[in-house]
Amino acid sequence: MARIIIHTPQNDLSAKNRFYNIFFLELISILKTRFNVQENTFYELAHERQYEIKLLSEDFGSYLLECEMIIENQETQEFVVLSVSDDLTGAILNHQTNPKCKKILLSQFNLSYLQSHLRDVSFIDKYSPWIYFPLNDFDFDEMFQIRNNKDTLVDKFCFWGSHLEHRKIISLFDPKYFDGGPPIGDFYSYAKNLLNYKAAFSVSGRAEFCYRDIENFSMGIPIIRFEFVNQMYKPLIPNFHYISVERPEDLISDNSGEKHHAKLIENKFIEIKDDLDFLNFISNNARKYWEDFLRLEKAIDLTYKILELDDWK
Repeated sequence: MARIIIHTPQNDLSAKNRFYNIFFLELISILKTRFNVQENTFYELAHERQYEIKLLSEDFGSYLLECEMIIENQETQEFVVLSVSDDLTGAILNHQTNPKCKKILLSQFNLSYLQSHLRDVSFIDKYSPWIYFPLNDFDFDEMFQIRNNKDTLVDKFCFWGSHLEHRKIISLFDPKYFDGGPPIGDFYSYAKNLLNYKAAFSVSGRAEFCYRDIENFSMGIPIIRFEFVNQMYKPLIPNFHYISVERPEDLISDNSGEKHHAKLIENKFIEIKDDLDFLNFISNNARKYWEDFLRLEKAIDLTYKILELDDWK
């Protein structure tokens, strides 16, 4: 079997802190069945700071966050990068000129933003949209079944979450159509409340994709939002996987929209809120997207395929 080195800084505090940490652990387990694996995966301070590693093909050190991984082929010195970072990092940008760097997967793939940081336009071929993750490993199937058994739903859209100071638009919605505010208890308390609503509002946090989007997909709750700019490997289709509102030219960021932007979301909700066939259509398509590409085992399969790791065997 080919020999590979897996670099990702983890410790007992970070190992299951987020679903992507669980994903990394499972990916390592799968890779061990196909390759001779050397792990560089423990860092005592992984939950606090970046971890410096040294790649076989580079003379300089490279830094990884606990939401990042580099897989390196010991024979060829080729490597691939996976990043769930909400912004561009050294792991994402510093290897673009290295011919041994074969693929860089980004969970927050914003094409124009990425292109503005490339040293040459040709390096874009190394980069690929990827997937995004829920916050943690919750029982989404149970929540989906509860949602499916609802006979009536609250005639509003909703959002409960943190960092509301960075989500100004939340405060601009008419309470006649919207419920929301700061977090509600633990996940299950939050989810069981959310399940009662016709739709959930999707809004950027630190970056455009939010773990709440993926959780809503998994639970069969339609999300309503301005059209995504970020991309996933398998495209999210407006008004197929989510209820989409065309982005106005003066909207700089969906979380800092003004009153007239909030009105666009409200008007879209008013337009579709009584169309149960459409709401079910969105719900079913989003749930299938999660089942096909984002459920843990499917996310592993898709990632392995995008990285083309069979070429190393």
